[in-house]
Amino acid sequence: MRKGIALLITISVISTLLALIGVSFSYLERAKKDSSQTASIIQANIFYKDIAKTLTSLLNGKDSQDVITTLYLAPQTISEQKGDFFLSIGCEPLANGADINWLGLGSDEKNRAKFNIASTLFDEISNKYDIEDAQTLLKFIIEDIDGKNSSRRLKQKKGIVSQNQFDIILKRYFQESSDIKVFSIPWRKYFSFISKDSIIDSKYVSAEFISLLFGVDLITAQEDWVVGEDLLKFLQNQSLDLTLYNKEIFSTSVLKVMECSSSYSYNDKIYKFSFDYLDGKVGYFEFYGEQ
Repeated sequence: MRKGIALLITISVISTLLALIGVSFSYLERAKKDSSQTASIIQANIFYKDIAKTLTSLLNGKDSQDVITTLYLAPQTISEQKGDFFLSIGCEPLANGADINWLGLGSDEKNRAKFNIASTLFDEISNKYDIEDAQTLLKFIIEDIDGKNSSRRLKQKKGIVSQNQFDIILKRYFQESSDIKVFSIPWRKYFSFISKDSIIDSKYVSAEFISLLFGVDLITAQEDWVVGEDLLKFLQNQSLDLTLYNKEIFSTSVLKVMECSSSYSYNDKIYKFSFDYLDGKVGYFEFYGEQ
């Protein structure tokens, strides 16, 4: 069996997911009745609240690590035995990179290790993808981190908290430099967008992240790194420089920080919504409409 299958789904995981399915079905009839005369977004909100409540309960249990791993491996789907209804949920890790906000920690001695990781990544990305004016891009990033972006009309809070916010920074940089290459960089393989206080979900970092930060050939990282396994053991087996590896920053436990998305059927159409689960807090609901 190929190494790419990171972890097996255990009996306990299956049992836990059955609990999720069971609770979801208990809401199904009520949801269908409650939303029979409403728009699909109301239906999405009903499912969102029910899923978020159940997910929070499951992730507070003893099998939380297995539940997260299973949701990462493949979306879980429930459906009626007779009928066209279905509801699926799948999740992806949000903290599997250096947080972009660490680039603003240059003067914070307590967080020097985080700054070193983020700045090393940014410099390596600038070289690898030939960013034409890296200093201007970095300047724009720091302005958003500090909440001092003068191009924004409304007062801005400190920090970069989403990929969408970062995309706006890239567009601003493009308008300044005409460097279109920044849009083809897979930023999400290197950085996360949560807060300066976050740590790295080391079991789910990308091969690209490992390659740039620890100086290993990308092809070697892609062939040998198995998502879901122990990053430190991998680095040691490859005899790589561990200077930037910090056990307080690289979590060996799967973090409860993820983005979940759900698709469901409603009136013979398919709709989708997403939300973030940030260590017990659920938010950032986004409705994508008909798919």
